[in-house]
Amino acid sequence: MKQVRWLWTPLAVMTAVGLLWKTQEVSAGVREGLTRCATVVIPSLFPFMILAGLISASRVGTVLSRWIAHPAGWLIGLPGSLGAAFLMSFVGGYPVGARMLSSMLKRQEIDSDTAAVALCFCVNAGPSFLISAVGAGMLGSRKAGMLLLAAQICSALVVGRISCRTLHRKSVKAPSAGPLDSNGFVHAVQGASAGILGICAFVVAFSAITALLNALGILQTASQMLGALFPSLGVPFFSAGIAGLLEVTNGCTLAASLHTRIGFALCGFLVSFSSLSILFQVKACFPDRTGLPLRPFYLSRLAHGCLTALLSWFFWGLLPPEELAAAIMQGTPIPHTSPNMVISSTCLIAMCSILLLPKRKNAGNINNYA
Repeated sequence: MKQVRWLWTPLAVMTAVGLLWKTQEVSAGVREGLTRCATVVIPSLFPFMILAGLISASRVGTVLSRWIAHPAGWLIGLPGSLGAAFLMSFVGGYPVGARMLSSMLKRQEIDSDTAAVALCFCVNAGPSFLISAVGAGMLGSRKAGMLLLAAQICSALVVGRISCRTLHRKSVKAPSAGPLDSNGFVHAVQGASAGILGICAFVVAFSAITALLNALGILQTASQMLGALFPSLGVPFFSAGIAGLLEVTNGCTLAASLHTRIGFALCGFLVSFSSLSILFQVKACFPDRTGLPLRPFYLSRLAHGCLTALLSWFFWGLLPPEELAAAIMQGTPIPHTSPNMVISSTCLIAMCSILLLPKRKNAGNINNYA
């Protein structure tokens, strides 16, 4: 383990040299990350993160948990207290379920073991991303996105069924949520702002890392080596796979541009594995002081991705001929970066950060100057 730690120093030095050497390429990667935040991440996640905060902090979460307790308990053995987090993980998108579990763990409504098990199947891509972004935007077929969503739900149920068998039933603290009021809305918006800032930071960071690796030729070399070992898959397949392991949106864009069944299955794997960027976002939801073991979650990502890829391979044949032709023939749209879009996305992130600024104790004195 100590030998691995020694690698960080030369790696940091090489990264610094690369950033200074390939400044323009990295800057382009940052702009692309900001564009992705403005066009995909914030529109698809921010409203649902506010909704998840409201549900988690009010009696609505208790009602939802009771409503979904019976079907989810019958399907996968899910405890009734996790019903709202389980449902919102499919509705909201990747970090929403993790943030709800983190809030429940903070309020001591669940213990760390229960949160670790639930995390294995409560981190999923949302329908907005799968149907609109991947399906309609990248594959040219909304039905293709719906099939990806169905494949992900089925694989999450399988992973949940296996994970819940290891869950020891324990009595937990009853939810302390109160009625929905204006303070709850304010706290939900503030929490969503903090979450979206962290998410955008990881998206931009991994976009810059990917741009740097591309500029240095590392990703191309790795793809060519793997393509030589597995010529039936080809270099473009591994290029999409490696990019998707770093950042899911970029990987799905490249996988969709393959216009093949194997590319569709790769999209299924990437959206369920969720990329290193999402893994770090989930980890950020759980500070080290919580003592939450994350190794089961990391292992579940591989199982979740493989199951979704297998189901996506079979679901490809369910596409109607016209939808199949659209998925095969349509070129994958590449988001266009304009100065106005970068400026607007930066301003939007800045406005979110304003909500997080600490309040000054003498803020009330401002009225004296009016």
